[in-house]
Amino acid sequence: MPSQSPILVLASSFYTEALEIPFTQALARRRHTHSVVCVPYNQLFTFLLDPRSVIQENVDASVVLLLRVEDLIRLELAQRNANASDSTLRLLRQRTEELVDVLSRISRLRLTVMMSPSGKGAYDVEFLGNAPRVAEHKILAALRSRQRHWVVAWSEFERAAHPGNWFNPAGDRLGHVPFMPEGLDALADFFVGQLDRMPSDRLMSQSGSSDVMDLERFLTSLDVGMTIAPLTAEDEQPVLDLIRHTTHFVNLPNQRWDGGRLRPAAGSEGWVVRVHDRFGEYGVSGALTFDFESNVMRVHLLFLSCPVLGKQVEYALLIWMAQVAEQRHAESIEVPFVRGRDNQGLSGLLARLVAEAPIGAEHRFHLRVSELAERVGKESQSPAVVSAILSKMQIAEVTS
Repeated sequence: MPSQSPILVLASSFYTEALEIPFTQALARRRHTHSVVCVPYNQLFTFLLDPRSVIQENVDASVVLLLRVEDLIRLELAQRNANASDSTLRLLRQRTEELVDVLSRISRLRLTVMMSPSGKGAYDVEFLGNAPRVAEHKILAALRSRQRHWVVAWSEFERAAHPGNWFNPAGDRLGHVPFMPEGLDALADFFVGQLDRMPSDRLMSQSGSSDVMDLERFLTSLDVGMTIAPLTAEDEQPVLDLIRHTTHFVNLPNQRWDGGRLRPAAGSEGWVVRVHDRFGEYGVSGALTFDFESNVMRVHLLFLSCPVLGKQVEYALLIWMAQVAEQRHAESIEVPFVRGRDNQGLSGLLARLVAEAPIGAEHRFHLRVSELAERVGKESQSPAVVSAILSKMQIAEVTS
């Protein structure tokens, strides 16, 4: 079998795809044969714990991981009000501990990591005091303690690169990209110049008990809980705030929802999803609205926020939908879909659940209810974890 070209995997806590072109161009200038692979930032934990989700076996891979602390609480910073300081600080600590836990479980990768300084992006973090610096220290200490990763100090990058206007608060707010084009080019030139120093890995096939996945152990340890309750008037504003910043697991991105459209009309239903795990509460994490016409469950809005994606909540929610449809004697579920910048993951999942995937930027998925729950379970990274979530899921009753 001919050897495959090596790859450079780019992973980050912000919009990773912005790095692809600058790194591809930098590799070409230095005549490297590496191809570039980007990990969507909402799939970062999944990749770190299960690199086979991105890297094929027997391919040499170097992994660059760029982190920024405020990305852990980006949604909360965007929604912040004067009374939210304590809760935002609590969430920063909670999500820092979760990231540290993930980093401590990595066994198949050696990373090249750099921490981008906080406070240079779109959102003010001064109200957090020294908490971002403490979080950076904990994360970097967790990486260095493994003695397998190469941690690059930001100051080393600054000394090597020509000083410039690297940070882009406006682009960070609109596109989740904290760097100017010049900054992205500088990062690419720096890391490609260090490619020979970077650790690299080749994933080999494994068998037997040694093939227990780090991801499976992590997901099992989370002890995820999920509550689904009818949408109330009190839920409307939190849901509206959340959907405005949701781009990945959403069927109708960039829609201008308001309370009038969100509230279920006569004969329709609206449900809110709340999630928690051993690290803490995520609160309102998504919503679902639908109605029934003849033998079809017609979905209107379907979304989950990024912080809960990958915890298998998305599969549990779809299985619950299938169960509701079956109980109401529906034969199919219709999900309208508009292609956005980042919601290809949801589109791909729905496409795998239908016999024939629709095409076009705007279309409707028609899911056959028969055996749908089983098909969804097989798509998950951990059917056992999905079953555990469903077994203890709390469903609030509709009140008149």
